[in-house]
Amino acid sequence: MAIELKAVSFRIEDEKFAIDINHVDTVIEYQKTTKVPESLDFIEGIVNFRNGVLPVVNLRIKFNYPQFEDKNKAKVLVVKIEDKKFGLMVDEVKEVINIKQEQVEEPPTVGGAKADYISGIIKTDDSMIFLIDVEKILSKEEKIELEKVIK
Repeated sequence: MAIELKAVSFRIEDEKFAIDINHVDTVIEYQKTTKVPESLDFIEGIVNFRNGVLPVVNLRIKFNYPQFEDKNKAKVLVVKIEDKKFGLMVDEVKEVINIKQEQVEEPPTVGGAKADYISGIIKTDDSMIFLIDVEKILSKEEKIELEKVIK
């Protein structure tokens, strides 16, 4: 029996990405964020979420894509690492996909260690999808910065 992974796929520009569904809490519509002074440039800001505060990371900025033309069309993927939740701002959330182990290739080693959050490349019949390791999407320093935003 091949190991299967369920993942939520999403799009930034023309590229497809996916995150293990076990790390995904929900998907919400983009709502205007409150910018946090002196926060990292890819931290879009904070929003009200389930009686608390949710920091939102702009993945276009984090992954060095051009800024959103219209942020109101963006979606926010609410993800959780340990007991912390934060939002990932993306162009579009696509679907839940089933991934077989044999579909996942090792990520290419291009450009050094910067993209160590890419845990694999999923090959489908018509495309390639970057499998993102949510726990590595932020560096240790960036996680500390994000926690400052939450407090």
